[in-house]
Amino acid sequence: MMRGALIDTSARRILNQGINQGINQGITETKKRTALNMLKRGKMTIEEIAEDTDLSVPEVEQLAKLQTV
Repeated sequence: MMRGALIDTSARRILNQGINQGINQGITETKKRTALNMLKRGKMTIEEIAEDTDLSVPEVEQLAKLQTV
């Protein structure tokens, strides 16, 4: 069994980039789902939802438009 630091290969870097990208996409989708739920309740302003979900105001406005379609 090998011990010590792992060799930093280009394949490992690519794998780690893919993992990080997947995690970030999951986080973004969760934020959008949360914002949609908040919009459905209709008790908060778009600005409040953006602040609470760490989404931008334009992103929340776009989600609000999707609800009215």
